[in-house]
Amino acid sequence: MTTENWLGLLMAQADLPELRAHRAALIAGGADEARADADARAAAEIGLMLQDRGQRVVELAALNDIAGRLATVSDPTELLVEVADQGRRLLGVDLTYVALVHDDDLEIQVASGDRSARLVGTRVPRTAGLAGSVVMSGAARWTSDYRTDPDLVHEPGADRAAAAESIRGLLGVPLAVRGRVLGVLLAAKREERRFDEHEISLLTGLAAHAAVAIDNANTAHELRDAKRGLETTLRLDAELTRAVLDGGDPESLVERVRSMTDVAVRWVAHPGDGSLGSALVDLARDGVTDHVRVGGSVVQPVAAAGQLFGALVVDEDAPPAAALLLLERAAPLIALTLVGARATARAVQLDRDIATIDLLSRAEPDPTAERRRWWGAGLDPRRAHVVVVVGGDTGHARRFVEGLLLGDRVATAVHHDQFVLVAPADLDVESRWHGPDAPVAGLAGPVVEPAELRGAHAEASRTARAMTALGHTRVLARAADLGVFAVLLSRTGRRELQQQTMRELGPVLAEEQARGVPLVETLDVFLDHGRRPTATAAALRVHVNTVYQRLTTLDRLLGHGWRERSLELQVLLRLRRAASELDDV
Repeated sequence: MTTENWLGLLMAQADLPELRAHRAALIAGGADEARADADARAAAEIGLMLQDRGQRVVELAALNDIAGRLATVSDPTELLVEVADQGRRLLGVDLTYVALVHDDDLEIQVASGDRSARLVGTRVPRTAGLAGSVVMSGAARWTSDYRTDPDLVHEPGADRAAAAESIRGLLGVPLAVRGRVLGVLLAAKREERRFDEHEISLLTGLAAHAAVAIDNANTAHELRDAKRGLETTLRLDAELTRAVLDGGDPESLVERVRSMTDVAVRWVAHPGDGSLGSALVDLARDGVTDHVRVGGSVVQPVAAAGQLFGALVVDEDAPPAAALLLLERAAPLIALTLVGARATARAVQLDRDIATIDLLSRAEPDPTAERRRWWGAGLDPRRAHVVVVVGGDTGHARRFVEGLLLGDRVATAVHHDQFVLVAPADLDVESRWHGPDAPVAGLAGPVVEPAELRGAHAEASRTARAMTALGHTRVLARAADLGVFAVLLSRTGRRELQQQTMRELGPVLAEEQARGVPLVETLDVFLDHGRRPTATAAALRVHVNTVYQRLTTLDRLLGHGWRERSLELQVLLRLRRAASELDDV
């Protein structure tokens, strides 16, 4: 009977005062006091055990309920808040907070029960404090008094935050998933407090559920960001591609880029001046294609096939990621457009070059067909034109002419290793042809008839060759500007020059051929150096006595009066030398 009464009380979840009252009633009813005391003690122990197990059941149910709730929270920040709140409720502590790992630091993200604004946002080295100890070991750790624990690495920032919250007893457990520690969940009391195994186990269980939920939420967030980034990329590519397919030139594409962002974007061509121009030179040399920071600007190179055309520039230190993505996607399309535009321009130029060469090389008896050839070369047959011919570096000549900005109604070509320009006479090319980069060139015209155009080309070509052979200092000249040297421009004049040379220097040439002594060269250098034997010897790199011996020979061959004719002889020798060089061109 007595045992059944005790069991009934235990099943009814009687508390300790009820058990004591039942013992007293049994003794008053005549029961053995020793037996009643023993039964009371056993009932109390069983009651405490049942109460503890009941509490565990409640906590486990709560933990399962928390795990279910955590699984439904998709926002990482809201999830951390929920973890901190539930940890504080489960352990009945004053304060809980979550610190996550960021590179080499730990940052406190959220807190529940905090009284100051100094805790959230605190960053400490991942090796500092109790949280750092948990991260490094991957295991739970607690201290009864954070302030005085000598085994912890005390970091000033963490200590100030702990002091602001009056943290004393502190328990930390790792937020770990698949062997990787994401952070630490911490529970704190504002007085000294020891944490038993049950509390550690309870907080560890919560941290395990929380870590999985945090990892899932972060993964979902990253996937959403990736999806948004992909959608943005596809949208940008579609819009830019549509602009290219619509026939947009580079300028319109850059304008389209500007319309797609609130950030100011400008185009800088390469080569260019200033610091950005120098930076583009470096980027071209190093083959850089990713965006870089130059001064206070972000520079996105625009390049294709190893050739840098320029760059899209944003004059901000840290433009939004969306703007950087736009520049990244736009750069290759603009580069391809520039490649296409230049290829088209080269094709058009080649067609015009061919038409120009055809116009200069052959006659067309049909007047209608002749006019078509003029138009095909880019020329207006109703206007008078001049012809400019440049010898030497044809690439430099073309770049120089492009810099003159003569417009579209001009024709250029490379014909017989010379650069040829045919331009309307009213453009006044002669007054524009100046500057340190201006190449030496011959000029002829104006002409209005096709036959006259071919004649003007021949005259300008001969003038250019003569100027090059003579080392003429004037950069642009007509045949008449050559003075006495104009004799070089006609076959008749050059034949007469040869005849005159034989009349004046025949004996010298014959002696030179017979003896192998450079008498003509000695005469030429002697006259060029003011008839000074010492200077002549230095120029010829011979002894001065050798010069005197050769001059004696010249006196014998030319007669003693030849020195009075030195000016005529000097002009004749220069013409002869120029004619020889001209024949070699």
